[in-house]
Amino acid sequence: MQKIESTKNEQIKQINKLKQKKYRQQTQTYLLEGAHVIMEALNNRPEEILTILSVADHLTLVAPFADRFKLTLLEVSPQIAEVLSDTVNTDGLFAVAKLPNATAISFDSDKPWLVLDRVADPGNAGTMVRTADAAGFAGVVFSDGAIDPFNSKVVRSMQGSQFHLQVIQLADLTRFLTTQREKGYRLFGTLVDEHATDIRQVKLVDQRYLLMMGNEAHGLSAELAELADDNLYLPIFGNAESLNVAIAAAVIMYQLQMQ
Repeated sequence: MQKIESTKNEQIKQINKLKQKKYRQQTQTYLLEGAHVIMEALNNRPEEILTILSVADHLTLVAPFADRFKLTLLEVSPQIAEVLSDTVNTDGLFAVAKLPNATAISFDSDKPWLVLDRVADPGNAGTMVRTADAAGFAGVVFSDGAIDPFNSKVVRSMQGSQFHLQVIQLADLTRFLTTQREKGYRLFGTLVDEHATDIRQVKLVDQRYLLMMGNEAHGLSAELAELADDNLYLPIFGNAESLNVAIAAAVIMYQLQMQ
């Protein structure tokens, strides 16, 4: 096991660059931080982990996994941990993970999919991934105009759920949706519109459906709303103009899944 103490080490510099989207795309990797999310990865999809970086305190926790799965394990100094960290108080445990490959993912599942159209806030995005995980969805598809799902703030908000379901960003969302419909999936849009279908009136015949949630400010794009088999409306009983998109997504996902 190699021990690295200098923050100027070239390998550390390259890993730190993964905080930037262009380097994540170039290397097809991203950075994980924190014992919880890294243990989720090691316990569920260890094949997606390439390198583990740990301060001395966590070596006994991760060393058995590194040995078992033939992973590179680096001991790093507290100073390096501070450089790599994207949080106020780091626990000193990091990992370099592979980005998902869209060509290797099977989108044909008996479970539903969540689609995020131009969702911009990392907290909302990560929360919806976690909720989709809890609600038993097959995965979450981000549109090309949405936030990068492997942005550090989104990764932190997902809390390891990306290792329980599929999370992918697709350049051609319309093509994906059309293909899924041809496979027998039902497409549900969501609108803040009382003329849309009240969520309480929806009857599912199976779990093969896609739920599309729109941008926080502008909602679902007109193109996707037109493409949908049905657009759903979540009734508001008080005086609020609308619900936060992550809250609305949670209510709708559970309303559909509890049928």
